[in-house]
Amino acid sequence: MTTHPATTPVTSNPVWRAIHWGFVSLFASGACVHVYLALTTPDSYRPFADGALFGWVYDGWQNIFMADPTLWALLLAVAELTIAVLLVKSPRAGYVAVIAFHLALMCFGWGFWLWSVPALCFAIPAARHASRAAR
Repeated sequence: MTTHPATTPVTSNPVWRAIHWGFVSLFASGACVHVYLALTTPDSYRPFADGALFGWVYDGWQNIFMADPTLWALLLAVAELTIAVLLVKSPRAGYVAVIAFHLALMCFGWGFWLWSVPALCFAIPAARHASRAAR
């Protein structure tokens, strides 16, 4: 019996499975948090880019995101939920999105590196593992 790779488990190894479902949970819950913040306190996003490493990141955040923070936060929630779904349906594509998300997050300041670097230390090997498991 053959199954479609998207419906097969990422792995039977409990460590890889825990990392995988940890990322799924992280992005799904992140989507919920953004929906909540967007609908209750959209102005709470204003200082997010205060420590940005590049002026264009700060300017873009203030001029684009903060022009309509409710809309952009809801779109961010959709993006995070999409990443969670991708991790379940197509782990390789999901991990590419996880890695890209964390690399982009690092542009918002050194403080985000405290989260993103460890996350990437799990995501990159998990992506390689998911890629090998799909073959």
